[in-house]
Amino acid sequence: MTLAVMILAIGIGLVLEQVFPSSALVGFARPPVLACVVAYYAMKHSMPLMLFAALLGGILSDGVTALPLGVTSPALAAVGIVLRHYRDTVFSGKLVTNVVFGGAIGISAPLLIFILLLFFGQTSPGLRPQLYLFKFASTAVYGAVFFPAVYFLLERLESLSGADMAESVRE
Repeated sequence: MTLAVMILAIGIGLVLEQVFPSSALVGFARPPVLACVVAYYAMKHSMPLMLFAALLGGILSDGVTALPLGVTSPALAAVGIVLRHYRDTVFSGKLVTNVVFGGAIGISAPLLIFILLLFFGQTSPGLRPQLYLFKFASTAVYGAVFFPAVYFLLERLESLSGADMAESVRE
């Protein structure tokens, strides 16, 4: 049941990322909904499930955007691994920590994707650094807004579907 909820969340997140309007004022940024879904699974579930969410979300995201296939998955996995490492130390599930983690997710996921694109020589030389700064700042704000909502909605959906009870029985 947890896998079905995850696939549904990734599908809805992918659609939300694509239909959300963007403009030059925000560096053509879109909300990092898939990164928020991966972060939720990093906080609440096992490492293999989180890595599967990162792999599936990254491949689907690369498939519908102009990014080379396989660039987004390592970035999402890295974000998930770091959040999973610090979840017992810092995370409490409260609104304030969700906002702070959401901002960190929002800035780190596109930054890691940009670094991977630079490493593979896939960035456009015509883009200005100011545009990237606007994009990173805007996705940080989007992440701070969207992660608490994604966290709450996924927690509620798992509770309603009984997926959280099946997970607690296995652990």
